[in-house]
Amino acid sequence: MVKFVFDTDGGKQHLGLGISRENVNRLIEGKPIRVNLAELREGLNINGGIMIFFAETERDLQQTVAEFIGPETKVNIDPRLKSKLT
Repeated sequence: MVKFVFDTDGGKQHLGLGISRENVNRLIEGKPIRVNLAELREGLNINGGIMIFFAETERDLQQTVAEFIGPETKVNIDPRLKSKLT
């Protein structure tokens, strides 16, 4: 899963969640996905919307979300995913 927060020019914070085929399989098996919002960003204040998207693999998710990453973006990668992304 890819989790990220992005700000719009209007100053609103939005939450983005990207799920992979592995995540979908877990959901089908009845295993919920929990997201700890406190880990995403200090001072998190989601006052915009939520974007949920799907891609087959973690690498595909990374490529999909790349368009939202700019010079001010802070990226945190869960250590469990680092091996999947290299």
